[in-house]
Amino acid sequence: MFQIPAGTRKTSAPLQEGEREDKVNLEVVSYGWDDKRCIVRFHLPMERDKQRLHDMTRDLIRDTKHSRNWQCEFCGDEARETQVMTLTWTHLSPPRMVIYIHHVCDHDRPRCFAGVEEHHQMINMLNGLPPTPLRKPPRKPRGEKYPLAGSCAGCQKDATAEMELQRCSRCKLTRYCSTECQTKDWKRHKQTCSQIYSVLFENWD
Repeated sequence: MFQIPAGTRKTSAPLQEGEREDKVNLEVVSYGWDDKRCIVRFHLPMERDKQRLHDMTRDLIRDTKHSRNWQCEFCGDEARETQVMTLTWTHLSPPRMVIYIHHVCDHDRPRCFAGVEEHHQMINMLNGLPPTPLRKPPRKPRGEKYPLAGSCAGCQKDATAEMELQRCSRCKLTRYCSTECQTKDWKRHKQTCSQIYSVLFENWD
């Protein structure tokens, strides 16, 4: 995990293994059931505007979601949703970011939402912010479900979660059910694919 100097003034931070001084060094940590994790490190184009950085990282959520058959971090049921929390240090030189992705079955389940909210308060504390309620996503229409986390990143069909999916040979993260799906998704995936430095899955058999 990144070691971040305190303060808001522009500060030089010693480079850690795999970091680059000409890039924004991003670490994405995904969490699932039974302490399963995935840690992905990225080298993003140099940028110090927080909003542009957040816009830059929006697509990678899909790639990490479809990297494994994730189960809800808080109850163990199949995961369909994610809760994303971000820490950004643009005052550092080079800038750094950490994105935490919590895999969730359904935000409408009180037990699971309570688990997400606990992490939200921890992020507030790390950001030096007072405790605030976590806003729930809009309630889904009756019967609507998001794609399974273990499904193909291209077509996102639930049935593909039961298949032996093939991982992108370049980034070693994103999975597809067919060459056709991978080809169709390349326009979206290629930016994330080119920025990945390393992928590590922890506590998976």
